[in-house]
Amino acid sequence: MAEHSGSGASLLPEPPRPEPLRTEVKSHRVLLTGATGFIGRHVERQLLDAGHQVLAIVRPERTSIPLDPRTSVIRASLLDPVGIGTALAQATAVIHLAGAVRGATAGEFSAVNVDGVRVMRDAILDTNPDLPVLLMSSLAASFPELSEYSASKRAGEDLLTADVRLRWTVIRPPAVYGPGDKELRLLLNLLRRGVIIIPGNPEQRLSFIHVTDLAAACVHWLTHHQILAHRVFSIDDGRADGYDWPAIESEVCERHLLKVVIPPGLLRVLGRVNGWVADRLDQAPMFSPGKVRELMNPSWIARDTEGTQAFAAATGWHPAWQLGHGVRQTFESTSLMPHERR
Repeated sequence: MAEHSGSGASLLPEPPRPEPLRTEVKSHRVLLTGATGFIGRHVERQLLDAGHQVLAIVRPERTSIPLDPRTSVIRASLLDPVGIGTALAQATAVIHLAGAVRGATAGEFSAVNVDGVRVMRDAILDTNPDLPVLLMSSLAASFPELSEYSASKRAGEDLLTADVRLRWTVIRPPAVYGPGDKELRLLLNLLRRGVIIIPGNPEQRLSFIHVTDLAAACVHWLTHHQILAHRVFSIDDGRADGYDWPAIESEVCERHLLKVVIPPGLLRVLGRVNGWVADRLDQAPMFSPGKVRELMNPSWIARDTEGTQAFAAATGWHPAWQLGHGVRQTFESTSLMPHERR
């Protein structure tokens, strides 16, 4: 395992960015869903830099498409079997990243996280069952009892993994951060400035992965998909036991100003209030009662799947970013991709 970075004030050199893989002779045409999202943009770039072609599924109604000019855009809904089938006919591999992280009801999560997987599965079976497919799930799928979101991610997995006719692989990442992230950025920025906000459970253990490491894992999967078929992996930054809050402070905080533990009762009230307000505004809430249960889960460490070491042994992939260096790189980075600077 790589050396931990220690204090946020460390002057250790940054680890190198993962180099694009160029070991496979075959250049794939990858059908990529979720390409315009946080993780998707990094996967898109690394696939292109590795010499693969990217066919990105984009919703028909979307007007702004922040994708690389080298990417081919295919307009289709994730729930349109004809459109998905037409796109699959052009592909030699599938990376399915699209997912819903916000929702007020189980149905809102299931529409993307379950039905979207079902349409993709059925379309692959109809088009070419030999297409390798990577499903990007979530570590939350290990805890389906926690929330509507986690239950939907597990249900989507189950739809795919129950079918032995397909050449599927599933990756369950933990908390993903890095350039372009919006969900963790505020919390990480407060942490590095010395303001530590612990949501409900100071004994909690967490695991993380930098988005460029996760994207590199997708490219490694493409090179080694034959030996990864019918396997589920929970990968992280290589710290097997994760981080407790003192370790997170040591890695990220550049100074120490304030530590606040938000009581569980207050979190539950805030979750109910936010859900009520979002419902009145007809918006999908991020902070809901289910999210509160996720925040207070005592251990976000992989269980019941193969882990980082198994994926590394099979593919040669290794995470380059530990939490301290990764957070500093996140805030030093000014742009994700050149074409996004316009």
